Amino acid sequence: KNDTIKIVFLPNEANESLKKSRDEFANIIQKATGKKVEIITTTDYNITVENIVSGQAQITYIGAEAYLKARERSKDIEAVLTNAGESGTLKDSLYYSFIAVRSEDAAKYKTGNNFDLKKLKGKTIGFVTNSSTSGFKIPGKIIADEFGIKNTDELIEPNKVFSKVVFGASHPGTQALLFKGDVDVATFAIPKSFTIYELTAGKDFNSGATYRVRKGAVAPFGDYAGKSFTVIKSIPVYNGAIVFNIRTLAKEDQEKIKKALMSKSTTDNPHIFSDKNSKVRGLFLKENPNVGFVETNTAWYEGMK
Repeated sequence: KNDTIKIVFLPNEANESLKKSRDEFANIIQKATGKKVEIITTTDYNITVENIVSGQAQITYIGAEAYLKARERSKDIEAVLTNAGESGTLKDSLYYSFIAVRSEDAAKYKTGNNFDLKKLKGKTIGFVTNSSTSGFKIPGKIIADEFGIKNTDELIEPNKVFSKVVFGASHPGTQALLFKGDVDVATFAIPKSFTIYELTAGKDFNSGATYRVRKGAVAPFGDYAGKSFTVIKSIPVYNGAIVFNIRTLAKEDQEKIKKALMSKSTTDNPHIFSDKNSKVRGLFLKENPNVGFVETNTAWYEGMK
């Protein structure tokens, strides 16, 4: 087993605004195990997955779909914890994937009073990456079903449904594609603890919700202050998993890390869990003052299928 524990972060958690959060996460693990902890940041989802599957990294936080695909490749990969919902259980351990358009164009995607996904035909679309749960797999299945397509990979083919497909590499990158006008529609998720946007119409995280970029938003959103997107389809998604590579992470360290991450001090750490009104942006939203991480397993994620 390794004397150094490596944590690999997805592109969404790799930006400068979350550096303190990454450091705090690493400090918790270092104190729990007494071992050196190294942080790896990536600009590509697939690199993150390769790091954990190969055992180069021992810990990561990845989406449900990416976890299940990684698990198919290696049984050394195990989901151990997820961020709980307001109930403190797995029941509402959810976030939301959006199919969204620029607000000024939203009316073009309606038939009568309702949004119509068939209006996406022939448009340009921005996905996060083809391994992203909420940035491709989940919304892709919704779109594929709408057009009678069996395999979501076919959505990438030019002129199958879309005239052009672009990958933003991260959720912020894909939102930027939409604001810049590089694509007509985009699929992505925004964290429930977001401070980047303000809701200007509709109900939070529901179809029809409109979000506007706040002034002074962190990069890359600062360039798009005042711009808005409208959700034409909102889809609930299981929260991602904290995953261990049990081959390269010692059993005793696994137990120590789980205990440390589920402790009250971690739950109360604003750089790990922040509430909606916090000035500090944490890695996760604290939906209930007493709620942090909760144990999970492969079986729970397989129930998503």
